[in-house]
Amino acid sequence: MSKMNHSTQWSSSDVGGLCWVSDPAQAYIEARVTSVEKGVVRAEASDGRTFDVDLQLPLKPPSRKQKEPPRRILQRVPLTTNNGVENMDNLQSLQEASILDNIQHRFRMDLIYTNTGPILIAMNPFKWLPIYGDDVIGRYHNAPYGSLPPHCFQEAEDAFSSLQKTRRNQAVVICGESGAGKTETTKLMLHYLAVVSKRQSARDAKLKGTTQSTGPTIAERMVASNPLLEAFGNAKTLRNDNSSRFGKFTRFDFERNSSTINGGHIENLLLEKVRVVEQSSGERNYHIFYQLCAAAKAGKLPGQAGKALTGDASTHIYSKTCTSVDDMDDSEEFDATVAALDALGVKGAELEAIFRAAAAVYVLGDVEFAEDGDGSKISTQAPLDTAASLLGVSSSKLAQALCTRVRDVAGEGGVRDIVTTQNTPEEASTLRHALAKATFSRLFDWLVQRANKAFDKSDQSQFIGILDIFGFEDMATNGFEQVFINTTNEQLQKVFNDLVFEAEAEEYTREGIDWDKTCFPDNTPCIELLTKRPIGILRLLDSECSRGFVASDGAKLVAKVNKAHASSPFFEVCGPASVWRRKDGSRTEDADFLVHHFAGPIVYTVSSFVEKNRDALFPHVYDVLHASSDSLIQACFPEREEVQSKKETVANKYLSQLASLTATLRESSTRFVRCIKTNSEKQPQKLDKPAVLSQLVCSGVMAALEVRRAGFPTRVPYREFVREFRAFTPRGAAITDPKQLAHAMMRHPHVAERVPSSAYRLGASKLFMQSEVLYQLQSIRNAMLYPFVRRLQRWWVKLQGSILQRKLKRCGADLRDASSEAAIKGVNCVAFVRDALQKCEASLAKANLLINKPAEAAEALSSLRAEIAKATEIVKAAVQKKEEAYRIRAEFLAEIDDAYSRCKALRTIANGLYAPRDAEGLTDACVDAEGKLGACRTELLTVAAQWDQGALALSGSQGPHSLRKGAMQSMKNISSKQDTHEHRRARLDTALKSVREAESLSQKMLERQRLLDEARREFQAALDAASERLAIIPVEQFIIQGIRAVPDAVVEARDAIYEAQKTLQGSDSAPIKEAVTNAQASVDKALARAESEALRLRAMTDLDECEKTLVQIGHEVREGGFEERIGDLLTHGEKLVQDARAVADAPDVATLVRAARGAVDAVNHAGEQLEKAQAQKRAEEKARFNKLLGRFQRMDEANSGRGVPKFARKAGGGVQKPLFKVKRVSTVPVEAPPPPPVQPRIIPKAPKSPLTPRNVSPPDTPAAATPATVTKTSVQTPAGGHTLDSWIAAKNLGKYATQLHDLAGDLHDLQEMTDADADELAQECAMPKLAARRFKKALLELGAPVHP
Repeated sequence: MSKMNHSTQWSSSDVGGLCWVSDPAQAYIEARVTSVEKGVVRAEASDGRTFDVDLQLPLKPPSRKQKEPPRRILQRVPLTTNNGVENMDNLQSLQEASILDNIQHRFRMDLIYTNTGPILIAMNPFKWLPIYGDDVIGRYHNAPYGSLPPHCFQEAEDAFSSLQKTRRNQAVVICGESGAGKTETTKLMLHYLAVVSKRQSARDAKLKGTTQSTGPTIAERMVASNPLLEAFGNAKTLRNDNSSRFGKFTRFDFERNSSTINGGHIENLLLEKVRVVEQSSGERNYHIFYQLCAAAKAGKLPGQAGKALTGDASTHIYSKTCTSVDDMDDSEEFDATVAALDALGVKGAELEAIFRAAAAVYVLGDVEFAEDGDGSKISTQAPLDTAASLLGVSSSKLAQALCTRVRDVAGEGGVRDIVTTQNTPEEASTLRHALAKATFSRLFDWLVQRANKAFDKSDQSQFIGILDIFGFEDMATNGFEQVFINTTNEQLQKVFNDLVFEAEAEEYTREGIDWDKTCFPDNTPCIELLTKRPIGILRLLDSECSRGFVASDGAKLVAKVNKAHASSPFFEVCGPASVWRRKDGSRTEDADFLVHHFAGPIVYTVSSFVEKNRDALFPHVYDVLHASSDSLIQACFPEREEVQSKKETVANKYLSQLASLTATLRESSTRFVRCIKTNSEKQPQKLDKPAVLSQLVCSGVMAALEVRRAGFPTRVPYREFVREFRAFTPRGAAITDPKQLAHAMMRHPHVAERVPSSAYRLGASKLFMQSEVLYQLQSIRNAMLYPFVRRLQRWWVKLQGSILQRKLKRCGADLRDASSEAAIKGVNCVAFVRDALQKCEASLAKANLLINKPAEAAEALSSLRAEIAKATEIVKAAVQKKEEAYRIRAEFLAEIDDAYSRCKALRTIANGLYAPRDAEGLTDACVDAEGKLGACRTELLTVAAQWDQGALALSGSQGPHSLRKGAMQSMKNISSKQDTHEHRRARLDTALKSVREAESLSQKMLERQRLLDEARREFQAALDAASERLAIIPVEQFIIQGIRAVPDAVVEARDAIYEAQKTLQGSDSAPIKEAVTNAQASVDKALARAESEALRLRAMTDLDECEKTLVQIGHEVREGGFEERIGDLLTHGEKLVQDARAVADAPDVATLVRAARGAVDAVNHAGEQLEKAQAQKRAEEKARFNKLLGRFQRMDEANSGRGVPKFARKAGGGVQKPLFKVKRVSTVPVEAPPPPPVQPRIIPKAPKSPLTPRNVSPPDTPAAATPATVTKTSVQTPAGGHTLDSWIAAKNLGKYATQLHDLAGDLHDLQEMTDADADELAQECAMPKLAARRFKKALLELGAPVHP
């Protein structure tokens, strides 16, 4: 972070001090420090806003999460003069804010020029200022550099005087973005050189006693020819109404050792040809086409072209997008173009030929094509015939050339074959465009050559050249032309950097001067990325052109560029997945790439680059034009063989021209003029501070100023210094070494008194001085020499004439000084100043007539001297009044522009408001405030101040045609009301109050929006929680079971959530709250319905199990003969099951649950009674058996003593187990009603859902499919880790699962089975023999004592 744009040195002692705070809308805001705590500075602006500036945050790398850059803070030092600082090397505080403040203050004072070292900053005022007249030229001519206010004339004079002194070529580079005023500045400087050269030549001729031609000089003719190239090379764009679409280096050649311009040369660079056939919306084609239409309509266009162009510009395809420019009269501009051609000596037939060629290009756009089988045909014959006639070619041949394509291909044996194919309508249209572009481009080159033929009369012994070049361009879509335009500017920026930065550092090092070294910007890697062989982007494009039909273009070409330069820090790979965006914010594509230029990152879109770079017509079309009967067309299309021998691509030709141009600039003594576009609305006295600051930074002005201020910008070789200031030589000094002598001269008493030793340094071969020292030295020298000069003048006057004549001449000189001062300060148009000066001029003329009458002449001279003294005082008073009035106006305009910026920011806020009513209300408040500000601004600019009236009157008679109309309109709008400063202040305060009220309103709306955003987040959280609760319902399982109520409830809840989501985009929280509440209620309803249906399904499953159990119990009852004891219980259980099924569809599921529980209890009770009956029966049978067994035992003991086998199975613990078991039906809670509905909450934490996987399960999940019988939990055994169920499934015994479960509770029971038990079970289950054997084998694997 540079000290130029942020300061971190703040402490508590700075509280109450003045500061600047950065702001996106106003660049910098005036503020006052109120506190400094913990690295944070709080500042309060004049409008009451407060800012907390973190001193360390701007030093950190930028984050993509930042919506805007962090605020920066700088110290503020108020300007001490009404007119600001002319040379910003002398600013007390050197940083961005003070530089911008100085420039904007001077701009509002109509002081549009400011110096910074070797750079002149020129602000475009968008109005004509009366500071370019011949009297101003006379004031700047021969004036020492820096003795007068900065001006483009001063730079031209410096180049002119330097050429006379050093005889080294001079160059001026005028740069700036489109609409910055480069073209006008170029014309003004050329005009100045032409005038001073003519005046100097006249004085030289007078001294030599020779006569000078009275006709226009070559320089004046070159200046007069400017409208010609403007007509053919300038166009209206979105950013500039008179934008130069080509580069131009205009050179004035001087006779050796003379100030006479004896020739000139114009070099054009890279005309934008695509504009001929295609313009963006709101832009125009080249001016010449509209001038021809206007001239034809007015009957001023001579020859065949006037007859061909009968309609308005809107009727032609090549000019349909936009047809007019504000404050530009195309008919008047046509007259200027004809006058420019006349200055070249172009008249008669040659003039008509030029207009015919231009009209032919214009009419070609109206030729249209239609399908004709596989090819195409002309669908509009009349435009084709007109275009062919204007071009001097056959209409049929031109039609055939456009509708066909002829290829020269290699045949057998090296013989060339001619292959002709038919063009589609699209291909024919493309070929028509190519012909129009080629014809216009060659016509433009011919015009430049024709101008050079008329002016280039010298051997170019020495010259002054002025380069007017287009600035950096960043369009919505940057294509082929923008690559070349921005490459040119990159090269010029390199020249600027080398001459201003690197040369500065090299010279300090070479001279051994200690200074504050600064890091210089270097764009060499970017230039190499674009132009270096062999893989520079333009070099790769050239290599693709040589590949013929297999050349890559579009995304394929970009892929090669990406591969070659992906690692360059000045290059970025683009694409839909990249973070880079085009200027309109859209995503980049694979055919895009990005280059980090000195002026900033620019995205280029590759489309038809190869075709545009080849820039060649097909030979058969070229031959048609070459055969033209028009000599001009023939000159534009010479023999094709000659053209092919010089064939080169656009990139090759362009790079060659650019290299030659930069070499010329480096070999010359080059100055730089940076033109600044003050606002995009092209409004006078309006300054867009962020845009101006961006231009100053991107053009290198800020870096140059920092470098200049760090050192000593003025340096003079010792020999020149000694010769120039020999008046400072000490008396009696016998010093011969120039360095020692210069050192002694700088210690001269008069010099040491005003120039401290810290203001200069002694280098090895030069004296280095701060910027103001040279002017001080010149002032000291002049003061020392003045007495001697006065003596010489008196002696000379005595030789020339009488005392009265000397007094008369002195009075004339004083009057000229007063008039010149009035002209320079812009008060010569004020009525009372003009009257005083005219009165003096009349008195001077009267005194001149009376010079031979001593008595009367003495009295007249005395009166004249008094009048001149009074006029001088009047001029001074007028200057003071004007400066004071302009200072007040500047303050008012600054406040108005700042308020406009604030309104612009408010409009941006309004566009982001959710509520249409709020947005409309804030917009209306902005419109009201802007209307009041506009009224104040209009009043300030049209107030009937005397100097304003005079300036506007001059504007109506001077300057470009485009500004005269505006000046005259301003004269009509001048207010006759003369209000006081207090009244204007009151009206402005009212307007500013409206702005503050709008800002207050926006704060309230933003606070409401903030609260709405918080509520939205809370509502969204509530909806997310509701969605999560809804997601736990297994909708699919309910659908499988044929239950539609739950899915329908879920769909209803989802719809409610969707509707609530839509209402979140609203600006009123009440409907949102209602929708969210409805959504939560719908979710609660769905959950309750799902729980209810889950309970219903479980109850029905229990009833099914009850029926199965009743069937089993009935079978066992019948087998056991227990009908009398248990029959009633079975009947009661069956009745309860039937009663429960009768209420299965009851809305209240609790009724079904209670009925199912009763049925389950009855079935379980019947089962228990059955078990008791069976136990009792077994006990009775056992008793009988034991009784009988005892009898048998006793009989056996008596007979043989053998025991009887055991018939009963024993459990492992010695407890006898039954041979079968009766299932018990599981119980259901008596009351299981659905939970009460959940009260909707607007900002809930996700509440625990009443529906959980434990109490609501899908019908086929374990919870829903749990059998209605109570079974023993299967226990894992060591036998393979199986449970009883898994063992049955593994052994394929599922058919007998019921019997096995009745017999055994787990695998341990099966392990205790004997052969008898297995046989009994096999018999009971009616197992086949194979199945019984497989069953025994399985038991054996478990470890049971069986034999298969």
